[in-house]
Amino acid sequence: MYNFFRFAFLAAFISLATSAMAAPHINTIFVAPHQIISLTAGTQVSLSLNEAVDAESVAVGNSLDFTVRSNVTVNGKVVIAAGTIATGWVKNVKKACNGKCAEITITVESVQAVDGQTVNLRSIPHIVKAPCCEGTTTANIGTNLTARVLNDIKINA
Repeated sequence: MYNFFRFAFLAAFISLATSAMAAPHINTIFVAPHQIISLTAGTQVSLSLNEAVDAESVAVGNSLDFTVRSNVTVNGKVVIAAGTIATGWVKNVKKACNGKCAEITITVESVQAVDGQTVNLRSIPHIVKAPCCEGTTTANIGTNLTARVLNDIKINA
């Protein structure tokens, strides 16, 4: 009978030890809660052009890509992250001919917030001109533009 209890105790001990080792280790990770932030109309967004655009090869309505140059923050929370791609378009093109000056007008239209929402922008049209009668003009990669948030929007940041 002694051996039976000894065997039962040993079996229970091994079973307990094996299940303890097989139990998954759970890491506790603290995740900060998201907060709803109001991004107000008129908030400035700094951008730069991602591609060279020249008056001889673009047309009105061509899509353009821009990159957000620096984080847009509200109350210390990033609502539009630096490096995010924004979209815009060619608003006007004048090619150099018959004494007319070449000119390209570009504008920024929208960008994505940190929660994936589209944020509509308005920008003062950026106009690039060439000296009159001296060929074409180019808006170079890295050309800086400023846009502003078009309307109030709630961002989950």
